Amino acid sequence: MLKTRRYRILLAGGVLLVIVAGLLLGPLRKPALYVWNAECFGWSTSDSGVRIAALGDSIAEGNSAVGWGIHGDTSWYSHLVCGADARGADAINAGRRGQTTAQIRARIDEVLDAEPQVLVVGGGTNDQARGVPLEQTMDNLRFILDKARDIETVVLTTVPRSRSATDDRLDTAIRILAAERGIPLVDFASTLTRPGATFDGIHPTADSARIMADQVADAAGLRVRIASSE
Repeated sequence: MLKTRRYRILLAGGVLLVIVAGLLLGPLRKPALYVWNAECFGWSTSDSGVRIAALGDSIAEGNSAVGWGIHGDTSWYSHLVCGADARGADAINAGRRGQTTAQIRARIDEVLDAEPQVLVVGGGTNDQARGVPLEQTMDNLRFILDKARDIETVVLTTVPRSRSATDDRLDTAIRILAAERGIPLVDFASTLTRPGATFDGIHPTADSARIMADQVADAAGLRVRIASSE
């Protein structure tokens, strides 16, 4: 009985702390952890620079808790919008683990509502794993690009091959689509096939995420310096 009462007191105290923290942060500050050399050292993302958005799956989400505004160090997006040297402002990270391009497509309006100036689009690994026909995947990506036509800069990324994929037809199609639309392309697939680039064969390590952030910055014409480990 005493333990139950003590637990309730602790729980109530924890809820109170969360409420107080929310009041102190207020609506003008977005709670999100800076990332610098894979260490969190602050409580807000950059508010200046080009507004960047990511739309995709777990490759964009990484170990972030996007619902809480927390940016993890295995997300390339974090290294663009977090840290003292960030050159981009956090519009939205709409990366969601496990989602197919059909599910990603369904969230394009959510991303557009955030009014990004740069949108980075990636998806298809989960389509491969679930046997989604290639043309259906490409139709979904075309739909997203059509909806995003008024955004200043759109960057398309290739995807790491799922464990069940037997060829790279998807990435070939993505490269062709980018060329047809005149859209900058970042070859994440090549980056993530390097030895030690992932921790499970698909998802980037923190070091790889920093490299991917550099690649996105170059493709989008952003002058972003990624913090070194010095």
